[in-house]
Amino acid sequence: MENISPPIQSSAGLASMRLERLNRLLFNNYPDAIYTIGMDGAFHTVNHTVCQVLQRTQEELIGQSFQLFIHPEHWEESSFYFKAATQGLPQRYQTVVLNGSGETIFLDVTNFPLKVGSEMVGIFGIAKDITVQKEREQAMLRTTQELQRQNEELELFRKIIAHDFRSPIARLLGLGRLLQKDNLQEKTQQTALVALLQSAQQLDGMVRDLNQMLALHHQGDEPREKCDVEELVQLCVANIQQEISSAGATITLAGTERLELFTVKAFLVSILQNLLSNAIKYRSSERPLEVKISLRQLGEEALISVTDNGTGMNLDKIGPSLFKMYKRFHQEIDGKGLGLYLVKEQVRLLQGRIEVASTPGVGTTFTVTLPMHL
Repeated sequence: MENISPPIQSSAGLASMRLERLNRLLFNNYPDAIYTIGMDGAFHTVNHTVCQVLQRTQEELIGQSFQLFIHPEHWEESSFYFKAATQGLPQRYQTVVLNGSGETIFLDVTNFPLKVGSEMVGIFGIAKDITVQKEREQAMLRTTQELQRQNEELELFRKIIAHDFRSPIARLLGLGRLLQKDNLQEKTQQTALVALLQSAQQLDGMVRDLNQMLALHHQGDEPREKCDVEELVQLCVANIQQEISSAGATITLAGTERLELFTVKAFLVSILQNLLSNAIKYRSSERPLEVKISLRQLGEEALISVTDNGTGMNLDKIGPSLFKMYKRFHQEIDGKGLGLYLVKEQVRLLQGRIEVASTPGVGTTFTVTLPMHL
């Protein structure tokens, strides 16, 4: 009986099989995400890292369009790069995907055209997770911007001390020398003393203003507490009742929605009081001042609007400088140009934002948006 032996594999065949297993092992265990995509944009193969990054199984990914996992803000950009790769052009770019938990993951992507002969059949891609690197870059950018802002303010403080303080100090010195004269008439002496006191008060006010502004940069540990915004509005109105009466102003609270915030009470009071005082200061001489305060909640945010029928502003002209320190736009009205700067800084420290809408001759609305909980 004839013996039939199994076919003997050639050494070349065994080497090919080992190489294929090695390639598969490398593909599945490579630390970066590796994938192939067909011309229709659907995943054909994905390694384990792709599954880890997207928090999905291979079964959930194979046959699905890669676009389903791209952050919506990057859809158009990713489509552009995919189309370029399908035209035979290698691409490298950065994009953002959403994983199964809805978290954003930053990727550095390299796509190569896949061809069989001269025919394009798909794309081979490698994507490196650079989320940690991006977060560090963003944190560094925020730090750099904050340092730049503080440097700009320090330079402004230097200019204030070098320029603005010079005037009251010069007057104090001049009045002091005048009062040293032996033959000074009593009336002149009294006038000089009054002027001396006024200059000293002006200088004291400037020092206190600067101290208040510098103190804002060391805030952050203030106690948070539940605040009834309507009660705080009434408190602010009571605090400036004399100003309101002198201006003949009417302050109304719109809406009946109760608004309670867990926030820094002192900051919120200061914001409300500064906005009310600002409305009174820049009232129109052509009509009685009317100020409407509206309170409402939108999701997890509180919206506080202060609307007046005052002089209004040309925001196209002064908008960029509106909240800057020592910026004044009505020289005929007394003021230091600090109120809106302090409002802006306090809103920032409360992790909120402030917006303004204004029409010259019609009025202004300031809207402060704050988180319900800090």
